[in-house]
Amino acid sequence: ALRDLYRDHLLVLAALDVASTVENEPVLPFVEVAAHLSDLADAALGAALTVATRVVCEDGAEPRLAVVAMGKCGARELNYVSDVDVIFVAESLAGEDGDDNLATATRVAGEMMRFAADAFFEVDAALRPEGKRGQLVRTLESHVAYYQRWAKTWEFQALLKARPAAGDAELGKAYIDALMPMVWTACEREDFVPEVQAMRRRVEELVPAGVRARELKLG
Repeated sequence: ALRDLYRDHLLVLAALDVASTVENEPVLPFVEVAAHLSDLADAALGAALTVATRVVCEDGAEPRLAVVAMGKCGARELNYVSDVDVIFVAESLAGEDGDDNLATATRVAGEMMRFAADAFFEVDAALRPEGKRGQLVRTLESHVAYYQRWAKTWEFQALLKARPAAGDAELGKAYIDALMPMVWTACEREDFVPEVQAMRRRVEELVPAGVRARELKLG
């Protein structure tokens, strides 16, 4: 039922998007279409999180978990065929309670990604600290410690698009409030400019020369 509802909304938006090519209808600005797609993705993430929480926590306490949108969804620039980049943030608790809470939150996040892939779109959590090798879910304190000590320049650039999208809104806001100041001081790091330039060169090398002028994502 959720898959059908999501696709109904998607098709209505797509119809409005292309209506001006065949009818005397106003052209929807690209930024408006992308914002609607991002809002739809937020709602889908919230629905997937609700289902996952009920499945995992049927007889137990529900963890506080924030889903932070990254990439095109985070910037509200989503397109029709994008996957959705996210980072998961869990509440910090002390001792065994903290370990149990993190384990439960990780199970919820994994179930949420599985359900979202079945019903809506692929959810990609590879922008998290340490990438696919890192923990799927970290506490806020763990995120802060990582960015203070180990994060690379490109990871601070990625945070420019971070935005709380679903789950615990207070925890999501705390994540943004804690990390955003680091984004703006990253330029003080040694070799910041050469690293940014090197990253740009690596990105451009991925684009075949014949399509570089019209490659919207990487060109």
